[in-house]
Amino acid sequence: MKKLLCFAVFAFGMSVQAQNIDTVIEKNVAIKTAQANEDLTLSEKIKVVNDQVDNGRITKDQAYQIITKFSNEQPVYVQGYPAEDVVAVVEELEEVDAADENYDYDWGKETSPFDFAMGVQMDTVVKYGTKTTPYLAFGVGNVATDGAFANSEFGYMRSNYFEWGVAARTPFSKTNNKWGIRYGLGFKYNGLATTQNREFALAGNQTVTTASTKQLRKNYAYFRNTYVTIPISLDFTTTSKVYNEANRRFTTKEGINFGVGGYVGYNINSKQFIRYENADGYKVSEQQKGDWNVNDFQYGLTAYAGKDHFKVVLKYDLSPVFSNNVVDQNYWSIGLQLGL
Repeated sequence: MKKLLCFAVFAFGMSVQAQNIDTVIEKNVAIKTAQANEDLTLSEKIKVVNDQVDNGRITKDQAYQIITKFSNEQPVYVQGYPAEDVVAVVEELEEVDAADENYDYDWGKETSPFDFAMGVQMDTVVKYGTKTTPYLAFGVGNVATDGAFANSEFGYMRSNYFEWGVAARTPFSKTNNKWGIRYGLGFKYNGLATTQNREFALAGNQTVTTASTKQLRKNYAYFRNTYVTIPISLDFTTTSKVYNEANRRFTTKEGINFGVGGYVGYNINSKQFIRYENADGYKVSEQQKGDWNVNDFQYGLTAYAGKDHFKVVLKYDLSPVFSNNVVDQNYWSIGLQLGL
């Protein structure tokens, strides 16, 4: 009884499947015409069916069933194979074309979770888009006085800078990552450390360094400007994505990265930090916040080189630090950047 029931279910399924294929043939003018044309060989009819697959009008499974139906209706030889072996012929042709199929077939259509779970290959075309990453940068800085970098009145190793923010990179092409634009928003802290027990002071509308009346700790005062900056650069990288057939996912192959560009900024804070010991032996730390004759706006040039996430960065302010000083002092910095 069970055997009869299984056979009945199987026969019913085959009947429904045959009706579905007949419906597909009926709706497809090209296949219907090929089926009715007795002058066409089976090979020519198979070509018509394959063309419909390439044009996306029927699926490969439907094509398999249609060709099987044609082989039963037209018992001729195809490429030296009897009609009853046409299924084997189709399978062999699929194996031969498998390599080309991996590249020519639009795998982007196979996007459902079910297809992925069943091992259907997903879209293997590498595409690039905007990448956003936080970054940190730190290093040493100083000023170029009237364009001269040597003999600065500020300490070279004690004067430093720190920067943090978010940067984005947009490639010029979605399929090529080599050239792009890098831009972002960050905060930069430019520091200057005096020498020989001197501190910053205002002399009229100018900012100068003068001998301190206090015995400064380590014989120096520290001056810091804080800027909101917007950098933008022309960026080149050899980093690329590679499709890993074994793991069925994209992997990133890191390369070198360099770029040149500029930045603009706005000063939001200027402070001087002095530390000393008073007459009673107490250690005192002062923060002197004010205008300090600092330029509100900052702009300059930048260049960087290294790995994508680790690079050396050089910056030079075209705008002087102080707005009314007789001698221009332009801040420069060199350091390491971690991030994009």
